[in-house]
Amino acid sequence: MSAPFPAARTGGGLVFTSGLAAIDPATMTVAATTFDEQADAVLTQLDAALTAAGSTRDRVLKLDCYLSDRQWFGAWNAAFAKFFESAAPARTTTITTLPIEGLLIEVQAIAIAPIQET
Repeated sequence: MSAPFPAARTGGGLVFTSGLAAIDPATMTVAATTFDEQADAVLTQLDAALTAAGSTRDRVLKLDCYLSDRQWFGAWNAAFAKFFESAAPARTTTITTLPIEGLLIEVQAIAIAPIQET
C-alpha cells in the first residue's frame, strides 16, 4: 500500500505540501524511531517535495507542524532553526494524536511556486 496522495501540489502561485512524515511509503509504517531521526526525515522530504515542485525552503511562507507530545517541542525548535537558518517561515505547532503508532512528527508547508513563463 502506498500513500494515495501527492507530496505537493501547485496552484495560485503557491506550492502546498501534503502532510510529510517519517513513513515508508511502501508499507505505511514508521521508518525511524527517534524524534531527531524522524525530524530529519521529514525535513528531507520537505526539501524533496519543494524541489520537485520547483520551489525551495527559502520560499516557504508557512509551516504547520504536528507533534505527538509536547516533550518534542524543544527538539523541534532546534531542528526548525537549523533547517531554516536564513528565512524562517511563519509557523504553527500543534500537539495532537498522529495517525500511525510511533509517529512523532508530521509537517505541511505552503511555499511560493516558481514563476511561470508566459
